[in-house]
Amino acid sequence: MLMNIETAPKSDAHIAVNPANNPAPIASTAASRRDDLGPVILPLVALATPHFTAAEILTPPSHCQPSAVVLSSPHAGRVYPAEFIAASIADVNALRGLEDFGVDQLISSVRDHGITCINNQISRAYIDVNRPVDALDTAMFTSPPAAAKTAAAASRHVRAGYGLLPRLTAAREVIHRQLLPSDEVESRIALVHKPYHQAVQAALATAHSHFGRSLLIDCHSMPSHDQHDKPLADFVLGDLHHSTLDPAIGDLLAKTITEAGYSLAWNHPYAGGYITKNYGRTATRQQSIQIEINRRLYMTRKYALDQQGSENIAALLARIGVVLSDKLAKA
Repeated sequence: MLMNIETAPKSDAHIAVNPANNPAPIASTAASRRDDLGPVILPLVALATPHFTAAEILTPPSHCQPSAVVLSSPHAGRVYPAEFIAASIADVNALRGLEDFGVDQLISSVRDHGITCINNQISRAYIDVNRPVDALDTAMFTSPPAAAKTAAAASRHVRAGYGLLPRLTAAREVIHRQLLPSDEVESRIALVHKPYHQAVQAALATAHSHFGRSLLIDCHSMPSHDQHDKPLADFVLGDLHHSTLDPAIGDLLAKTITEAGYSLAWNHPYAGGYITKNYGRTATRQQSIQIEINRRLYMTRKYALDQQGSENIAALLARIGVVLSDKLAKA
């Protein structure tokens, strides 16, 4: 049975997998990270504060004018806890199918225009920050976590295997070797989910302090074709069917993309997720939009960026940031 594409992971199974999976040090800057985009496997003790934080916050240079726009990248994380890898049936290359590969590299240049960027550094296979904390599959645990909804109330993402703690890889292989203790949920939330959302909230609060309003752009990537092998647009914009973004801002965003020569679709097959829903309402001063970027625009093969393509997309995202920042500053 085919999955609904909005619940399915966005993998590129037809692209050859890069077999390199050696642990690598965590780089401190976006520029140095570009040199090695392989997975980083570290023990949990190395991922504890103050040595590490899941939410990488890229703030603008001090000379830049602030912006009401914030960009986030929740699914590009390449850091994998060693204990998680050891307990997984799937190898790290299979787990990487859940990544929005390289999106953190594409958005980092916008901070030169006064925009704060927030990247989740931990892999989505470990915990998905684009899910609410109660999106749990109780069948994955030795005893049901307290936060889990009843089976009848479980979301379609949970039923498909892609809840807060994903049960399946992008290729629909089981991730965990055995049932998890119920307290595993709270430990993963504390390490990744909570600090990520705290960082997003803080950035939006700062935007409000300057402008009285904010706009979160949640950045993702998608394969070149859908599950029926039909080509997807260059960009898919999701505002949960016009519930999270002012139509005038949406029109300006769409115009900026199409005038740059790219094709565009709205809300299909990706309408937006938990982050989009949680941080935006159309008729308020806090709005949001999800941007899905077609990987054919910036990748040569799986886990490899195309230099010219990635520079083009980074420049477009910077242009989007400038245009929307100006729009919000004048509103």
